[in-house]
Amino acid sequence: MRITNKMITTQYTRSLNRLAAELNRLNNQVSSGRKFAKASENTSAAVKAFQLRKDMSRIEGYKENIAHAKSTLTNAESALMHIEELMRTTTEKIITGLNDTQSWEERAIIATELRSLQAQLLQTLNSTASDSYYFGGTNTETKPFEVIDGKLYYNGYDLDLPLPAGTPEENEAKLKELASDTLYIDIGLSVKFDPATGEIDEGTVFGYSIAGINVVGSGTTTVEGEEVSNNIYNLLGALAAEFESENYSHAKADALFGHLKDASQGIMRTITEIGAKTSYLDFMAERLEDQDFNLQERQVDVEGIDPAEAIINFETQKFAYNAALQMGARIIQPSIFDFMR
Repeated sequence: MRITNKMITTQYTRSLNRLAAELNRLNNQVSSGRKFAKASENTSAAVKAFQLRKDMSRIEGYKENIAHAKSTLTNAESALMHIEELMRTTTEKIITGLNDTQSWEERAIIATELRSLQAQLLQTLNSTASDSYYFGGTNTETKPFEVIDGKLYYNGYDLDLPLPAGTPEENEAKLKELASDTLYIDIGLSVKFDPATGEIDEGTVFGYSIAGINVVGSGTTTVEGEEVSNNIYNLLGALAAEFESENYSHAKADALFGHLKDASQGIMRTITEIGAKTSYLDFMAERLEDQDFNLQERQVDVEGIDPAEAIINFETQKFAYNAALQMGARIIQPSIFDFMR
């Protein structure tokens, strides 16, 4: 069989192209640090890499959720610490007002100060971060607290009597519903749903928003023969009204003060709850960091290259390619154009 120059040239060109393609592949490995650029180059590894990236993306989502929840809780805690400080100031004012040496005029001045503190309390309860209210439970878009006819309302409900036409049981149930109202996020606890109701299993998600009703209190209690509010805002108003009254009763004011101190416990309970939630989020964040690190190591095993080995392979292939070029210059016959130069 006669081997023509064309056959030699064709075969040589094919071989040179293969060498060039391999050189390009190895060059991509060195520059990108990855074993393959297309799934077709290593299908099984590409499938594993896709799953790893999917898992890493999911973990990144959990971490973002945790960061958002921590930010909300931190802001809420800061506001609660301010409310706690307001209540300490309020306590000092009330103790002064309860002193029997105080005149009606002096108590009236204290009443004015209490109403000012009352207004500051309302403003703090409606605090926002990034236009999001964090004491409204699931309501983050509108002010959760408002005052109507001197009484405090939470998300549209009177905190003393949320259902005016309802029975005591119905009112109690409504207050419990408002108190348990919270936003949930997925932080990697394997979200599950109740197959019967379609409701989310609360044990598989994290509730991070704060229902302000738990901070201020709700319902009513009988004090000195009168039905009085259990929420600290209305109680401050009741104390201010008593200090302003010309028929001031020390016994009633003292009883209201005692009830206010009891109602104020909701502030510290909520601060403690936030502390526990923040600690749990820190634990989950650390756990997710460990998982992310392990996934990154596995990703390197699946996709990553050994830099030293990759460079050696690239240089070896480069040498082979250059050698092929030199060989081609010798074996391919000169053309008439070469003689014309």
